[in-house]
Amino acid sequence: MKHTSAWDNARERERALRFGADRICLWVLCPDPTCRRAKACRGDVRVCGGRMAAWLAAFDEERRVRPDFAEIEWRIGSAAELRAYRAWRKVGAGRR
Repeated sequence: MKHTSAWDNARERERALRFGADRICLWVLCPDPTCRRAKACRGDVRVCGGRMAAWLAAFDEERRVRPDFAEIEWRIGSAAELRAYRAWRKVGAGRR
């Protein structure tokens, strides 16, 4: 019996792409009012797939250029910077 993956079937591929687009709410970025009303991808899923790829690339780029908390903490050089950092973290924790 030959094994086929979901990507071998166009309908399964479309369903997977639509699920991914809906999962990260790409309908918010869509210029198609049908998608925004439905709060789901209702148009050409390949366009949403392109948006998803662009969104993931932008997200990855931000992650690479922004320091993580460990790096920020490592760069703290004075007591004043430490107090400011702790105050900033405290405010951020209150938003959760």
